[in-house]
Amino acid sequence: MFKTKISKVLGVVLTAAMVLSMFTVATPVAAANQAWSKISLPGSGSTGGYVVSEPGTRFDNIGILEWNADKSAVYATAEYDGAAAIFKSTDAGRTWTKLTIPTVTGGIIYDFVASSVNVNELYFTDGRDIFTSKDGGATWNYLSNVFTWATANAWATPPVSGTNLIVTLDIGYAGANKYVFVGTAVFGSTDSGNGVYMCQETAFGMPWSDLDIDSQRASAWTACSVWDVVVDPTDFATKQGVLAVATDNTGKTVITAKYFGNQWNQTALCTDAEVKQDNATSIATPYHAELWLPADFSSSLTSGKFQAWLALATSASQGDVYLWYGGANATIDLNVSGLDSETEVYDIDGAGGVGTAQLIIGGYLSTAPTAPTTWYSADGLTFTKTSKAPTGAASTWGLSVATVTVLALPDFATYGKELAGTAGYDCGVSYTADFGKTWNQISMMRQAIVTVKNIAGNLFIVTSDHAEQSLWRLNGGVYERVLSTTSITETGTTIDVAVSPAGDAVFVADIGGTTIWRSLDNGQTFAAQVSSITTAGAEGGIKAWFVSNANTLLVTGDDVLDVNKVFQTSTNGVLWFSRACAVGTVTSFAISTDGSALVAAGSLGKVSKSTDGGVTWSTASVAAPTVSAVSLVTFQNGSNSVVYLTGNSGDVFKYDFAATAPAWTQIDNTVTGAYAFDSSNFADVDNGVGIFSGIASGGNVLYVLDGTWNNLIRITNVGTTYTAGIIAKPTGATGATKLIGIAAPGANMLYGIFGASLYVYTDKMAVPVTNVQATATTDSIKVTWDALNVDNTGVTVRYFVVVTDATTAYKVAYTVSAADVNQTSTAGITSLTATFKNGVGGFIVSEDTVYQVSVWAVDPVMSFVGTASVSTQPQPLTYTVNLMPTNGASNVPVNPVFAWDSVSTAVSYDLVLSTDPTFTDATKVLATKNLTTNYWAYDGTLSNSASYYWRVRVNTANSTSEWFPAVFTTVKADAAPVEVNNPPDITLEVPQAETPAYIWLIVAVGAVLTIAVIVLIVRTRRVV
Repeated sequence: MFKTKISKVLGVVLTAAMVLSMFTVATPVAAANQAWSKISLPGSGSTGGYVVSEPGTRFDNIGILEWNADKSAVYATAEYDGAAAIFKSTDAGRTWTKLTIPTVTGGIIYDFVASSVNVNELYFTDGRDIFTSKDGGATWNYLSNVFTWATANAWATPPVSGTNLIVTLDIGYAGANKYVFVGTAVFGSTDSGNGVYMCQETAFGMPWSDLDIDSQRASAWTACSVWDVVVDPTDFATKQGVLAVATDNTGKTVITAKYFGNQWNQTALCTDAEVKQDNATSIATPYHAELWLPADFSSSLTSGKFQAWLALATSASQGDVYLWYGGANATIDLNVSGLDSETEVYDIDGAGGVGTAQLIIGGYLSTAPTAPTTWYSADGLTFTKTSKAPTGAASTWGLSVATVTVLALPDFATYGKELAGTAGYDCGVSYTADFGKTWNQISMMRQAIVTVKNIAGNLFIVTSDHAEQSLWRLNGGVYERVLSTTSITETGTTIDVAVSPAGDAVFVADIGGTTIWRSLDNGQTFAAQVSSITTAGAEGGIKAWFVSNANTLLVTGDDVLDVNKVFQTSTNGVLWFSRACAVGTVTSFAISTDGSALVAAGSLGKVSKSTDGGVTWSTASVAAPTVSAVSLVTFQNGSNSVVYLTGNSGDVFKYDFAATAPAWTQIDNTVTGAYAFDSSNFADVDNGVGIFSGIASGGNVLYVLDGTWNNLIRITNVGTTYTAGIIAKPTGATGATKLIGIAAPGANMLYGIFGASLYVYTDKMAVPVTNVQATATTDSIKVTWDALNVDNTGVTVRYFVVVTDATTAYKVAYTVSAADVNQTSTAGITSLTATFKNGVGGFIVSEDTVYQVSVWAVDPVMSFVGTASVSTQPQPLTYTVNLMPTNGASNVPVNPVFAWDSVSTAVSYDLVLSTDPTFTDATKVLATKNLTTNYWAYDGTLSNSASYYWRVRVNTANSTSEWFPAVFTTVKADAAPVEVNNPPDITLEVPQAETPAYIWLIVAVGAVLTIAVIVLIVRTRRVV
């Protein structure tokens, strides 16, 4: 409990950041894309936060749980590695740091208290000495010793160290003065040396005073034992109020108080209240007591708030929670477990005031003294017992009963969050977020993690500590142990976990035994099925099992008489049935993605399919070429007919139930050859221990864990082509035993068990390379693509690019050397562009040819291919004698004719005529033509003495050439009209049929021009 109450009254308020920090822990899963990353399991020792024990160094008892003044840290006392220890947590008990403390005489810390004013001030006692720290537990000093002081100052009945044990502490403040109060007791008895003692810590010499709880009263006691001392939290500075729970020499236990330095048991201030079992029987044998005071506690008799609750544990079945009113002469037994049951209550904590108190208590039923239990009260009067208690057993600190300490977290009143510490076998710190209804263990556990047995869902983990197993749930980066085999009855060799495909149920099976438990609240609570497979005739225990949905399970027995049988229930075990399935001893089941089909694989290497939830099974297939005694099967993701098979004898096979002639096809052991570009050599499986089919875009992807080599075989499939590659094992990993996967588009997540370690691998490369684009010239091809984003800066992705002639399918260019026969993945390129040129590197890139471009990643694994199609350009036109007008021509007619060489593969020509040399200004374009002939006559009139630009290019069936540009200048304008006198006759011969028409047109135009020149010469001729 949080013993120091003053902080509540002083109004210490937690900031939002502080509350959040209490539950913020580092996520156990590091970035794992395209690389194995180790999942941090619950850790042990100083490097692991003391969540679990180590096999040779264990927690044995958890003692006191205590907040510091501002609730930024929790402190816990414990027995660790056989010695008393103190731990500190700054994340609300999720992880701890072990403090260095002085030697604890007797090996037990009886009480620990934190200052209610100073954040780093702490006190603890081993019953003989009191130690204090002013720096949060980094260093410790002795407080003045009460036993030495008493003897030195000749007290009449001094307490004796080792006999009168200090079992309770509290701290009071009056201005600058600080007082330490202690109570001493003798277990099972009373003694004259016991009492309540006060040390003025801030005074010179730290003097002690005997508050004479036995003698300063109207009727003196001759002996007593003091079990709890609490300073009045409201006005100690003015009233010097001290409350105590004590047993006197007559066998009565009372709550007594002392105010203003007066005697104890003052009627006007606060009379003694006897604590009576069932409000009738005196209590003589307490061994632990805790007072809890509400937040609005007041020591005024007329306030109505002079009230407290007492948790009492006794050795005579007289413990309980007792309600105390200041001024009353007796408490009220609240009978936590009812009138007919006795409850020993070891600790109490809560929140709220007198009328709003919510309480959490810890202890045990007298009928089950070694079983830790908690109860919750919403009204401070009635209590509800937990339905799932913290784990633990009888304390080994000299008490053969279950001791339970409780600590309310800051938001207890709203969300019901608390911690509980238990002792003995399977002890630990437990956490609840439902007002103590159910508890999970979070730290300081006695169990260790020796091996990881199984994983399921996202994410449940079964770990083993030799004799016991634990089921862990990882949620939001935080581990909680939701089940321990100490809390269930199992008869098999180990427990196993499975999650329904819909995620709405979690199951635990007793492998080798017959019991199955189901949880419908994500593993928080489990209930055993009402019957087992033995009711359907099973001769052995559970060998293999499968969860089809929240109610349907398939199980096989481990007896020879259970061969060729599947035990099936669709009622969560209310009724079991024996179903025939002729595959031998069934060792594996799988369900299709859509849930419409089940498949079973067995020791005969055969598979059988069911489409009615396992009620009937198809005729078994022929045996696979390699028969495994332990066969593992899975459906191809998205299919209800294609299955994959592996097993302990190795190899991987595909089988399609829907094929016309179903047959086995081996799909591992791919040995690559020249120009394969896609795979590692000998990617075969020697011992399949796990198989999973993920989601792939562009094909299919399968993962198989090899228990011999501890690596992961990754097989991709497009059509009928299967390509196998190797994902290397995690560095240093051995003992691969299990693989499960969570399928997601572009991010298949794989969990692998390797010995006592758990690893995760996220495959973000089961997708095609995207945005593949290619451009070409007459003799080169440039390819670009988008990077595959694996979200891991530590991974370099390498690519292959292949250029294939679309007509011949011949690979004409690629990004690696042809001498690299197997084209290993490390030869891939890291850039996002590749250019191939004819004749360079032996590549052949021809003009005017269609090519298929393929790009895919090959390292760290192979992606699916991204493609593009591109055609190289035909050769462009050139400057030849057949070009008209020629480039740079002048005196070109204003009604020109354009002509160029004919290209045999051309389907058309593009021509542009413009006054802009760049052809970019659309307003200056005079003509744009697409022609099927290699000539064209301008149908307008150009300006005289002007420069014009024209260009032409060739269009073939595959591509388009570069533009061929040319420029010409038109003829000057005439000064006067030209008159022709008697020009000679011009005869034009009809061209032969084989002569192109444009040639004769050129000849005719030339003749006309010649005549015009002659006429001009004649007319300008001078007579000499």
